[in-house]
Amino acid sequence: MRLSEIAAKLNEKHYGEDVDIKSLGSLDTDYPDQILYVENSKYLKKALSRNPAAIVVPRNLYKGEISYIEHDDPRFAFIQLLKIFNPFAANDKGIHANAIVSDSAVISDSVTIMAGAVIMDNVTLEADCVIYPNCVIGRDVSIGKGTILYSGVIVMEGCTLGRDCIVHPGTVIGADGFNFYDRKGEKIKTPHIGIAKIGDRVEIGANCTIDRAVVDKTEIGDDTKLDNLVHIAHNVKIGKKCIIAAQAGISGSSVIGDNVMILGQAGIADHIEIAGNTIIMPQSGIPGNIKTPDIVFGTPARPRKEHHKIHAALKYLPDLLKRVSSLEKAISANKDKS
Repeated sequence: MRLSEIAAKLNEKHYGEDVDIKSLGSLDTDYPDQILYVENSKYLKKALSRNPAAIVVPRNLYKGEISYIEHDDPRFAFIQLLKIFNPFAANDKGIHANAIVSDSAVISDSVTIMAGAVIMDNVTLEADCVIYPNCVIGRDVSIGKGTILYSGVIVMEGCTLGRDCIVHPGTVIGADGFNFYDRKGEKIKTPHIGIAKIGDRVEIGANCTIDRAVVDKTEIGDDTKLDNLVHIAHNVKIGKKCIIAAQAGISGSSVIGDNVMILGQAGIADHIEIAGNTIIMPQSGIPGNIKTPDIVFGTPARPRKEHHKIHAALKYLPDLLKRVSSLEKAISANKDKS
């Protein structure tokens, strides 16, 4: 691909020779036919040392001999380059002979269903959905236009996914929640008759579990993104444009506002409300409501500045204990003398 073609796809123009580009490289490769992405001046020298065919740089950063493309947002340009050099290509549209599809399912002509997938009764798959091998889609499930389910995804009965979602391998949407009633020592399972509802443009990582509601619905809002190994319990409500990192867990009936960021291994207790725009730092435990946007850290979670002050003071604790003990002995001695 010529550099001029790449520049046109980025809605920019190129400078220097219109070289032929074979692939997108990294700062750790050294191939003369690659284009490299440079986010800022920190990485420019290393990129030039790799002798690439061309580079993508922030505007006004570079005016050298190597061919280049300027961009106001080079990180966004990099994402576009990834798509240019690795376009998504599903198998031919249609239903594979080794897929099992119910006669009552409503399947758009432009859907791709691969070998081993199971589509049960009354499922609706809108245009351009791609269902990879060994997915199981339960009865009465509805999946919106352009959504992709990678291998081994299970969507259980009655659940819904919006448009342009991506669900990575091994994820289960709509399993029963963990809810038992202890009656005189007997653990009685609570039936779950609700659903899980996933909004538009939601991405769910590998091996996530999103439980169905006891009644009503567990809900994930539009444009929210989940990392791998995230657990969402029954009746949880997650707002729009949230980010939830790996191994985070949200207990039942909690409500998460819009634009919340929950980082790795954080845990949220049940029936908790988290204000929109809150950031929950890694490994934090949230036992109570967060009513106004904040950055919280620790277990139990506190505002980040308070947590850091407490953590910094801990190193003085052994000396403080010695001083207190010494003062107590001195006071006791003075009492004896008096």
